[in-house]
Amino acid sequence: MKQTTKNLKTKTSKILITAFLLFVTLTSCNSKDKTTSNIIASVDGKAISSDLYSKELRFYQAYYSKVYGESYLENKSKNGKTNDQILRDELVDSMIKDQVMKKDLESNNIKLDDNGSNILKNILADKLNGEDSLEANILALGFNENSINDILYNDSIRKAHFDLYLKKNKVKDKDVVDFYNKDKNLHRLYKYNVLVFDDESVAKDIKDKITDAKSFKSFLNKTARNYSIINSDFVYINDQLLLESKVKEKDKISNIFEHKGKYCILMINSYNENENELLLKAKDIYLKNSYYDYLNRLIKESKIKVFV
Repeated sequence: MKQTTKNLKTKTSKILITAFLLFVTLTSCNSKDKTTSNIIASVDGKAISSDLYSKELRFYQAYYSKVYGESYLENKSKNGKTNDQILRDELVDSMIKDQVMKKDLESNNIKLDDNGSNILKNILADKLNGEDSLEANILALGFNENSINDILYNDSIRKAHFDLYLKKNKVKDKDVVDFYNKDKNLHRLYKYNVLVFDDESVAKDIKDKITDAKSFKSFLNKTARNYSIINSDFVYINDQLLLESKVKEKDKISNIFEHKGKYCILMINSYNENENELLLKAKDIYLKNSYYDYLNRLIKESKIKVFV
């Protein structure tokens, strides 16, 4: 699989609930014959059907078109591939990883049932303010409850596999502290606001009126406005928008910068330097990195064939 930009990886991630998708290189086979025409890949002899692939692809194409607009899948990344092509590649990889995870779960006598997907469905419904809202969102994508159940079942595989890893691999606090101490970027989190404009001239007019943090904040509180606002959670300094803004200090106003065809003005409004909270967040990162290494080893040990 070819590399894609970090931002597109995030956007076209197949996972809706969990965040355990990583990207690895898989050997592909360009030839197709009668014996492989109905499958997209196999893992240790276990076939992944093209019918299942097509079903999931339709779901995610509808999902991203709904969330990011009808033209999103046609847009091209820096490497010249459309978002639809990237989605197709990553979906194949993701389905292969699902099969590798299932095999590992089975070898550890972990049985998969509807319990895991039902739990995730309840979590998703809560996030969307109830089952009615969840059902409305599913219908808006042109799918039914069975479709979302299939997706959540796949998510439950990933959660079960990550839980298995945690059970088998106890993390020492010393290792987390060493990991934290070695990376200074983990020692501070940033929260920011962004004014986002469709028109560069409008962005310039407002930028001229912003003289300090107080005047910037005044534009956040306006009820009538011809721009949108992004309010971030706490993020690290390598956050994409922060990097593009070139701002590193609180209450400093960025120059106008372009992001995905929009014109942006950013200001950092606060830091989080609480070491206990930062260590807990660093532990999550350390665990996920360790898990990715574990999954990577499983993939390398598997006999994988790709037919698309």
